[in-house]
Amino acid sequence: MRHALLAIALCLPHVVAAQQPAAPVAAARPLSPFAEQRVALVPVQSWRADTTAWSKSVNWAVTRLAIDSAFQATLLDRGLGKKWSYAADVVRSAKRNPTYASDPYALGVGRLRGVLPKPTDPLPPVVADNLRPLTALGDTRYALIPVELRAEGDRVMLRIVVADTRSRAIIWVAELPALGGDKLVESLAMQFADLVIDP
Repeated sequence: MRHALLAIALCLPHVVAAQQPAAPVAAARPLSPFAEQRVALVPVQSWRADTTAWSKSVNWAVTRLAIDSAFQATLLDRGLGKKWSYAADVVRSAKRNPTYASDPYALGVGRLRGVLPKPTDPLPPVVADNLRPLTALGDTRYALIPVELRAEGDRVMLRIVVADTRSRAIIWVAELPALGGDKLVESLAMQFADLVIDP
């Protein structure tokens, strides 16, 4: 009897462990469903340096253009094609329609830079009002907004919001880490593309 109880006791931890629910597995490409959708990828909106020397010396106007171009080039290299309107497309469209569209570099994302928003949260009205003409010009419903790039020591963090501009709601949010310094543009573009499409 003693041997039987001992055998049961030894097996019990394994049975309990097997009954625990498995941890959810994060999607490897969380934005892959949007690869087949028409999406407006707007320019990176803002930059926040910290006390590190490399971040304080960033020329934001030049760096922002480099990031926007690298996002487009990397996604195209991976085969995403022209389903998306990239930052350069959005800017050109807005310049052709200055009385209708707002400045794609100044969408009024201040309220999206503080507390991390949640999916289903409404877009701040100023962002919704500025985005809708831009997406309408490109016949797109969804906008991907790189809200803020901020330095954190030798790394950077990019806050990304995906919005449904028709329902004026946030549908996806993330903070994307990447290398800073000389590797900033390349690292960020690779990490960003990894959200959408396989290498």
